[in-house]
Amino acid sequence: MELHQLRYFVAVAETGSFTRAAEREGVTQPTLSEQVIRLESKKNGVGRRLFDRLGRKVVLTEAGHELLGRAQGILAAVDEAERAVRDSAEGGRLRVGAIPTIAPFVLPAAVTRFANTYPGVQLHLQEDRTERLLADLLSGELDVGIMALPIRDDRLHLEKLYAEPMVMALPAGHRLAEKTEIKLADVVDEPFILLDDMHCFGDQVLSFCRRGGVEPKVVCRGEQIVTLLAVVGAGQGVSVVPEMAAAGDVSPYRVYRPLGKPTPTRTLCAVWHKQRYRPPSLQAFVEEVRKR
Repeated sequence: MELHQLRYFVAVAETGSFTRAAEREGVTQPTLSEQVIRLESKKNGVGRRLFDRLGRKVVLTEAGHELLGRAQGILAAVDEAERAVRDSAEGGRLRVGAIPTIAPFVLPAAVTRFANTYPGVQLHLQEDRTERLLADLLSGELDVGIMALPIRDDRLHLEKLYAEPMVMALPAGHRLAEKTEIKLADVVDEPFILLDDMHCFGDQVLSFCRRGGVEPKVVCRGEQIVTLLAVVGAGQGVSVVPEMAAAGDVSPYRVYRPLGKPTPTRTLCAVWHKQRYRPPSLQAFVEEVRKR
């Protein structure tokens, strides 16, 4: 059993195809197929059939399922060992993921501060939804994720950063703009502009409103906060957004007001895999994010 055979086996299992696996690994299909056959052989391999070949479809056998998790663990350990050695010699890299309701408001300043202190570390930034970032953390594609609670997975370590209030976004000149604080009762009849339900923040806003006995009259949903705020600025409705989105907004077309108690908040956290390699620079980057 050799490492490259395990890589080819995992590639076939994950892609469900010898053709796609060969493309992913950068080898010819006959070469990949031959190595998988050798892995299945009694002489130099596991001595069990690992795949059922059903025409173009490839399905793991029971033995294949048994080997897959172990093979993935072995390959991850080897990759992480290689990376640890490389990081010690070159300064390394740090792969950071963040959800879209955090990334544009927090990462630029954090990256700037971090780069001033760790100029030798190469940063890779990824912006995506929570479930995709979690999948990449579990697979080892990311080192750390910056997101919001709740996160429920025993394989992941959570480090709380801070709680952030939500605020009400209003068109400039709105009848409520003169108030110093907005209560849900004030906006019960207002058209709402909200993030799409693919974002956890959109669900958090709806939950807050419903707990307060208000069912928002949602007239528009979208994927980006900056777009929704532009719609608010155009006078098409109100919205609830993270305080960090309001902090840097200098537009004359929008105003922001705090929400009445109990003030809704979200808790930001840093997330990483408990058992995977942690670059030396990871904790330092997390502390820069914490500074706001």
